[in-house]
Amino acid sequence: MKSIKIRPKVFFSKEISPEKLAEIAQLLNDDFKPNKLGIKIDIGTKNDENNIYPEFFRPLVDYFQGTVIDSNSLYISAEKNIKEFSKYFETEILDINTPDDELEIKEGKILKKTFIGNNLKKYDSFIIISNFFNTNKLGLGVIYELSFGLASKKGKTLQMTGGKTDDFSEIKNKKCENKIFKEALAEVAFFIYNYIKKNAIFINILGKINNENKNNIGIFASTDPVAVDKASVDFVNYSQNNDMIKKIEDLDEKYLIDCSDKLGIGNKDYELIPIN
Repeated sequence: MKSIKIRPKVFFSKEISPEKLAEIAQLLNDDFKPNKLGIKIDIGTKNDENNIYPEFFRPLVDYFQGTVIDSNSLYISAEKNIKEFSKYFETEILDINTPDDELEIKEGKILKKTFIGNNLKKYDSFIIISNFFNTNKLGLGVIYELSFGLASKKGKTLQMTGGKTDDFSEIKNKKCENKIFKEALAEVAFFIYNYIKKNAIFINILGKINNENKNNIGIFASTDPVAVDKASVDFVNYSQNNDMIKKIEDLDEKYLIDCSDKLGIGNKDYELIPIN
């Protein structure tokens, strides 16, 4: 008898506010069993007008009692990135003052290994939050944050070069083409999702937090990373926000979602549940 694939629930709020962010995450609490919780926030880069200020996350962090975590980026140290958040919350950098953990990806076609910060193993549950409107040129969404965002600098380098090197000094000459990069992202996302035993909540924020904006869409949340990214892309297309539509096309985000769906990270066929 053929099994029926259950569609994952994606909760959606048109309102973008600190209170609504906490509320939408709490709706997923029945499927989520946090003990030592890491909250990975897409902090963005300095002076980006789309950055989300730390206090926006206070109701969520206070409710779940988690630690805000980050990994070193390719060009900016996590200490600088997370500095503002450490004024408000308990924070930890995953790949600092300890050697990276080198982990084998046995079934990887693009990558045979990845590197993550040694401190990641301290956590048994995660909330991963992506600011979909940031100006990051490499990727967006929670699948990207799950793979690239949680990887150490060496792990990020491996992904960007399609497995050719983990030496950052060689990245310019060995950078792979974008579709290979997306396949590498999907492989690492699949590996890390299983490494953390799928005990995570994924949230995309689509809008400019610091002002009212006609292009604001809302907040999407699910325990399925593929479903939440697919819903976010669908709503960008519905919104006719040409800048964001072009960005999604330029970054091959639909290809990343397709690769992740095929690997079994999640399901593109979702059930949308508005909460407003």
